[in-house]
Parts: sequence; structure tokens; C-alpha cells
Amino acid sequence: MNKKRILTAAVVFITLALILAACGHSRFAGYHGASPEKRVEWVKKHISDELNLDAAQNEKLDAIAADLMDRRKTMAPEREKGRLELAELVRSEKLNRADLERLVDKKRAHIEEMIDVVMDHAVDFHQMLTPEQRTLLAEKIEKHERGRCWK
Repeated sequence: MNKKRILTAAVVFITLALILAACGHSRFAGYHGASPEKRVEWVKKHISDELNLDAAQNEKLDAIAADLMDRRKTMAPEREKGRLELAELVRSEKLNRADLERLVDKKRAHIEEMIDVVMDHAVDFHQMLTPEQRTLLAEKIEKHERGRCWK
């Protein structure tokens, strides 16, 4: 009887471990912890391969990626400063809501600026695609949504 319980528990544990491993796996998982530059290169190659981009389209994609990376680099000191300010607020005796709102307002302004930039790049990217590539991209988006675990 005791051996049967142990065997049942082992099977349940292994099954759960396999399910969690399968849902947590992605093709991008190998780049967890990699530098942003390596992740961008992986994404560019993946997009190019999946959509069969030609040389001119790859050049435009490179320009978009370069612009986003440049913006990321110029905003990095501000991000670090914000985290340090938050740490100082947390260390203080009392946490002041007005100070937190000031930090959040700065972050919102940054996010809204980046949303505008990303939308402009999305429009540029969409315009450079052929109708077939747009259809393929839409299908991949739909497939990605259907393939999510834990829905």
C-alpha cells in the first residue's frame, strides 16, 4: 500500500514537472540573461527568417532596431536613477505618497514617449511588408495567442 502511494506521488510529480517545463519553454528562453544586443539580434533574425524579408526590408528592420537600442541606451541612466530614488524612498522612515507619484509620473512620461516611438516604427514596419508577409504575420500572431499555456 505504501509503495503504491509513493509510486502515485512520483508519477504526479513528474507529470506536473513536465507540464510546467513545456509551458515555460520558448525559443527565446536560451537568451534569458543575455545582453540586450544579443536578444535584439536574435529577434531580428527570427523576424527575417519567419517573414522571408528581402535585403531592403532587412535594412529597414536594422534601422528600427538600431533606433530602439539607441533610445534604450540614452534612457538607461534615467532608469537607474529612478530605481535608486525608489530605494531611497523605501529606506526612509515614512513613505510619502507624493514622492511615489512623482516617480510614477516620470515613468509614465517615459512609457508614453516609448509607446509613440514604437507605434511609429510599427507603422513603418507594416508599410514595408508585402500583402503575403502581412497575412503570414497575422497568422503567426493568431497562432501565438492560441498556443499559450494556462488559458
